[in-house]
Amino acid sequence: MTTIKITARDSSTAMEEISKKLGADAFILATTSHEGGVEIEATNDPEELKKFSNKPRKKFSNLMRKELGNVATFPISKNNFNELRSLPQSNKIIPNLAQSDLSVLNSNISSLRDEIRGMYITGSEGLGVELGESTFVKLQQAGFDTEVIKALSPAFSGLSIERGRIAFMKSLAASLTLEEPFRKFNRITFVNGFSGVGKTTLTAKLSAAQQENVTDNIVLAKLGYKSDPPDESLRYHARMLNKPVIRLNPENFIETLVSTKGQMLIDVSLDATDFVRLILGAVDFLSRDEITSIVAVPSGSNNAFINRQASLFEDLEPYIILTKLDECDISSNEMSEIFKNGIKISHLTGSKSIVDSLSCCSSEILTQYLIENC
Repeated sequence: MTTIKITARDSSTAMEEISKKLGADAFILATTSHEGGVEIEATNDPEELKKFSNKPRKKFSNLMRKELGNVATFPISKNNFNELRSLPQSNKIIPNLAQSDLSVLNSNISSLRDEIRGMYITGSEGLGVELGESTFVKLQQAGFDTEVIKALSPAFSGLSIERGRIAFMKSLAASLTLEEPFRKFNRITFVNGFSGVGKTTLTAKLSAAQQENVTDNIVLAKLGYKSDPPDESLRYHARMLNKPVIRLNPENFIETLVSTKGQMLIDVSLDATDFVRLILGAVDFLSRDEITSIVAVPSGSNNAFINRQASLFEDLEPYIILTKLDECDISSNEMSEIFKNGIKISHLTGSKSIVDSLSCCSSEILTQYLIENC
């Protein structure tokens, strides 16, 4: 009969060694973890086992009383139904815990729940085959942002990988599109975006598309600074569509908008900050119901570009039209950034044709596109 201590790299290896030396009657006295492995003390000596069993142990109730020193007695004895009304109120049991502290605690718990959703705890060898084949991991590998996957995880939880992937795409598409297809714009539509994103061509496409949905006259306009040189590109498209074109600048902006009848589609060339300030300053003359704000975003844009566009035009509550889809596919990174900025996609278009080249971005269309390209 003997007592031994075995040190090994893990508990399984240590237990095998103990079984070899002490046999099936071995009893574990203590286990200690340390850097590089684990140490297990074991015995098959009945006297040692008896000594160990007779050691005084700390009562759980004593530990709890120590931690919760303001609780008079622990545990609370059982009460019958008639005695329940005499139980102390929670604010008397823990008088020092203010309501604000409880709010902070609830907030921290909610935050922790969000943080650990989608978290993996693995061994040193990394992800196992089964975990590596999960929907969450596959979506991460496809390039979708972890924050987006977490937010939409209820849509694919418990489904197989392929069904989960499709369910995620459907949920993402529903979040990025309008409930009803966007077919008719308000009286005044501003087309915004940085230079080179295709907003002048997009203005012409919107005009061609709106001819089928409105009976009012459609006027095209260019909004820029008074000192800007004439831009013939919009005028060229207007001649092809048989539409009038006017020039706007900050000085004649309000007067022209108020006096012009029919629907206006305005290609904006002002600096974004100046334009937003101009619109917000015109609320006494134009209601929000009269205005639609569009931001042209070319497919293949990086996260920083999308985030900056969303930030600049946030106060106008714009829709996004994704342009140049015939030149570059929409990426999972783009979709993630648009989702995180809470913007809706109203239309999809390429860069070649003007007529019949603008598609309403419905949930079904975007779902199919995401499934095929992401």
